[in-house]
Amino acid sequence: MAVNHSGRSIPKESKPIVVKDSTSLPEFDLRGVCHKTVIAKAGDDIKVEIPVMGRPRPTVSWQKDGAALKLTQRTNVETTAASEPILALDPVDPPGQPVPISVNKNAITIQWTKPEYDGGFKITGYIVEKRELPAGRWMRANFTNIIETTFTVSGLTQDASYEFRIIARNSAGAVSIPSEPSDPIICKDDIIEPRIMVDAIFRDVVLLKAGESFKLEADIAGQPTPSMVWTKNGKEVENTMKLEVRFTELTTTLTNKDSIRPDGGEFILTATNVGGFAKHIFNVKVLDRPGPPVGPLKVTDVTAENCALSWAPPADDGGSKIEGYVIEKRESRDGEPVERAIIDSTTSYTSLIIENVNRFDSGKYNLTVENRTSDPRQIGVPVIVKDLVIAPAVKMLFNTFTVLAGEDLTVEVPYIARPKATVSWVKDGLPLKRTSRVNFGATDTMLNLTIKEATKDDVGHYIITLTNTAGETKADIGIVVLDKPGQPGGPVKVEEVTSDSVTISWNPPEYDGGCTIKNYIVEKRDTSTTTWMVVSSNLARTKIKAGRLKTGSEYQFRITPENRYGKGPALLSACILAQYPYKLPGPPGTPSIAVCTKDSMVVTWNEPVIDGGSSILGYHLERKERNSILWVKLNKSLITDQTFKTTGLEPGMEYEYRVYAENIGYIARDPCDPPGTPEAIKITKDSVTIVWTKPEYDGGAKVTGYIVEKKELPEGQYLASGLVEGNQYEFRVVARNAAGVFSIPSYSTGPITARDEIEPPRISIDPEYTQNIVVTAGDNFKIDADVHGKPLPSIHW
Repeated sequence: MAVNHSGRSIPKESKPIVVKDSTSLPEFDLRGVCHKTVIAKAGDDIKVEIPVMGRPRPTVSWQKDGAALKLTQRTNVETTAASEPILALDPVDPPGQPVPISVNKNAITIQWTKPEYDGGFKITGYIVEKRELPAGRWMRANFTNIIETTFTVSGLTQDASYEFRIIARNSAGAVSIPSEPSDPIICKDDIIEPRIMVDAIFRDVVLLKAGESFKLEADIAGQPTPSMVWTKNGKEVENTMKLEVRFTELTTTLTNKDSIRPDGGEFILTATNVGGFAKHIFNVKVLDRPGPPVGPLKVTDVTAENCALSWAPPADDGGSKIEGYVIEKRESRDGEPVERAIIDSTTSYTSLIIENVNRFDSGKYNLTVENRTSDPRQIGVPVIVKDLVIAPAVKMLFNTFTVLAGEDLTVEVPYIARPKATVSWVKDGLPLKRTSRVNFGATDTMLNLTIKEATKDDVGHYIITLTNTAGETKADIGIVVLDKPGQPGGPVKVEEVTSDSVTISWNPPEYDGGCTIKNYIVEKRDTSTTTWMVVSSNLARTKIKAGRLKTGSEYQFRITPENRYGKGPALLSACILAQYPYKLPGPPGTPSIAVCTKDSMVVTWNEPVIDGGSSILGYHLERKERNSILWVKLNKSLITDQTFKTTGLEPGMEYEYRVYAENIGYIARDPCDPPGTPEAIKITKDSVTIVWTKPEYDGGAKVTGYIVEKKELPEGQYLASGLVEGNQYEFRVVARNAAGVFSIPSYSTGPITARDEIEPPRISIDPEYTQNIVVTAGDNFKIDADVHGKPLPSIHW
């Protein structure tokens, strides 16, 4: 009978059919894995399934080593009424020979190529086996499924030699023979020449004032771990009360407290391993007041007007060039010397300057002149009292200041100006504002900037402008706050997407925390979960390819920068779907026969009109006998032309062909037939149990699942949710095969009302409980009974 939305048609009866048993000889189907040796770990279960054919049903017996197999609690034999049909599988080619890509003393990372032919089904995993040379046996190295063609084998013995081989398995369960073994690989560390990495401030001379402390820091890289030593003046630096040297595995610091002039100099850090050595020279200069000129002071060429003075430079210049000398001499005023005066004399004139004059300095000044031939002569000289005029000038030893985040910083800038200069502060092009944390001021000789609890907001370029009537000058200073880095520059760029990988990139943080970014930590999250998984924890670049993704799943990525002071805030990417950005190609043209002989045919076809957005990589061709339902794949590798010669045909036999195209993302396959009409076998007030038959044709790929849809009557669309008691529903089923092709929906079940079935209660008990039960006093007794009924009956004893 036929069914549509309005009901069922009048039945149509078939002709009488005689049902009788057919007979066939017993036989085994040994084309599956039972041809192979079954390998299992101790403690695992072993299950061997062998299809048995024959009518009537054959009897089966098992033997082990020529004797009948004994059945125990661990060994059991079960013969089912009928076995499932077994697909005749093409053999899978072995993977390529594995090669090492990373070797250290305890682990080896190997890589191989996929099998040239996958047996007609997708490769779903690999088995890695290892063997210790010279006489070890092959052992499995992985205990989880491997999807990628790389794997790291850990837990190896240092200096031991190993071989590795790979076995492939496809989605139909077919297993390849092992690949060609790798060349012998010795398990030992790779050798990497040492490298010394320092902050930019240590590439120039480190300047500080006497009494201050300095700290030299460096990061070391290399394999094996390099040894480190600090030297100065050709001798190894040792710890003292004021100097301390510390080493960790890959870092080292040298700290000196209460520095004096001899503490400066060249400090050489040397890192050494078997791969070579590296060194870095730290130049430290401690600044102090210069020492006194070397005497004695010699007076020569004395005349009535002048004399010549000479002396030697100071033995210690204080760490910077001697800019000049101040020469003082003492005269008398009213018989008393003028102590605050600066006197300058030449052969033709002499001058007297008194700074910071006040009313007590006014009066008549007498200059006494004498030579060898005359008596001393006094001359009254009028004095004009006026302020000195000096253009502003700043004298800075260095202009970059560093401070740890959260600590206080005081910047002092010495200057000179007469009259007193007006001062303005500018940060990054904007006037600097006083806050509860930031304050600045000036004395007659010193500018100062105070920052409390420094943060990254204080980092920047500061310009100080000093102006008076004599002129103007500017001074630049930079402030670096040492802290965790800022967020990486976004947004995250998606550079490439495939079915199982995503390549992303980003920009470095605008704020690096005052030092080099050591690495980035990249994590991924399937958007259906809240769990983050590490993709890479030590990435030096700003680009990464995240592999091993599940096709069709949506992922979000999180990038966290890290420097020596810790981890900065993370940058989140947008959600990315792991699949090729292409569509399914259209079907190729109908195949036709170009040439035909008694045992061969040349099949040709046209390319698809629609390529799905990607160039067509090739084609797959299948053939079947006209009266058969089994399609057989003819090509082991992709057909790149639009013609194929098939051989081994039987003369007089009729054949049918079909072809489908493949692009980067998809293979164009035949549609899958709909499942059989579903039928309800159990109905309750809030659920319905339905069954259906498989599609008659699976589209050339195994059916992997079904989608059940329901429709609430009289209105509504097909969807999946809970049922409401008393409402009417219809159900239909959609099939999906291994190629990802969905069938059209099946026929509907017809209207079904969601309500409980009603059955009267009944009790089932063992016949022994219908007789009197005799027990000895003190013993226990138990009475069991099964209760049936719908809805579930209430029970009382």
